[in-house]
Amino acid sequence: MTWSDGFSLAFHGMISNKLRAVLTMLGVIIGVAAVIVLVAIGQGAASIVSSRIETLGTNVIFVSPAAGTPFPMSETGIIAHALPFSVQVVPEMNTGGKVSTLSTEGTAQIAGTTSSYLRLGGISVAAGHFITPQEVSSAQHVAVLGANQALNLFGGQNPVGSSIMIMGQQFQVIGALNAVGQGPGASQDNEIFIPITSAQPLFGTTQLSQMIVKTSSPSQANLAADYLTNLYTNELGSSSAVNVASEDQVLQTLQATRATFTNLLAGTAAIALVVGGIGIMNIMLVSVTERTREIGIRRALGATREDILLQFLLESMIMSLSGGLIGVVAGLGIMNLIPLILKTPAVFSPSALILAFVFSTAVGLIFGLYPAIKASGLDPIHALRYDG
Repeated sequence: MTWSDGFSLAFHGMISNKLRAVLTMLGVIIGVAAVIVLVAIGQGAASIVSSRIETLGTNVIFVSPAAGTPFPMSETGIIAHALPFSVQVVPEMNTGGKVSTLSTEGTAQIAGTTSSYLRLGGISVAAGHFITPQEVSSAQHVAVLGANQALNLFGGQNPVGSSIMIMGQQFQVIGALNAVGQGPGASQDNEIFIPITSAQPLFGTTQLSQMIVKTSSPSQANLAADYLTNLYTNELGSSSAVNVASEDQVLQTLQATRATFTNLLAGTAAIALVVGGIGIMNIMLVSVTERTREIGIRRALGATREDILLQFLLESMIMSLSGGLIGVVAGLGIMNLIPLILKTPAVFSPSALILAFVFSTAVGLIFGLYPAIKASGLDPIHALRYDG
């Protein structure tokens, strides 16, 4: 029997039971689509992290208190004077709260900070201006909107000069930021920035959420992180009272967490493929039983054991590869919908496509081998006598 004859017989055997074939392929379809989608999400997350590093740089450290640790504004000056080299120290207070206009309402992450925040990098003004030192010193009720907040509250309109309500108090919009994408913690696109002096009475506290320290180089950032860790450990008697982490450390942790999550989900997708393979094996075993007389007739007409083995093995692989192809199409379609639905990038990975095809081929070969061997091993005489 030639390969073309084998493919023809295998394809005919598959389409003679279309519904069964589709249901058999379902596990492979889901598994392959899941591999492509999950790897795309993981690659998208990695691209966000890389973009964040390029934008903000690795010469930034974050200093934040543990629960119950006092962290007043005065710590800003203490840090600036404690380090043996020049740094920029930017205080920040954060909370979530309700925001609204005359026609729209929602929630936002409210960040109280100073004019120095803009000099950290990573954000740029699309319209209006950022908070000025004068607006901080006079505790003015002004606000700068992240890109998503500007879109949510004002659609495509320029929000500068408009009034909004933040946690029940009126603020005037003085600026809107360009989109920056997701970084560690809350996205700056979803934040609303106000003067820290206005945030203190609004939040009902003078305690900072964190301080952002920017050095002139990544090596200085690592030195500053070690120095401040030792400083607070000696001062407070505990290494956990204040958390000090460089941007590089935060992003590495984020990358490791996302990689672990992606691998976990990819493992789940692989399990789905294996389950699909088991489904193929079960259906092929049923098919061998149902087609016992057909096998006996073919053997009587001169088909060898190898011919029967090839026919059933090809049938299994055709189902698996067909499921893989449908899974690829479905996976690519879902991948293109992810940015629209989840507002997060999904990056196509050729390696995931190759992996999906290799895996689906292997599934068809491995799980189709036993039924094919069983079919080829049937005794022709007993097969012809089989009455089902």
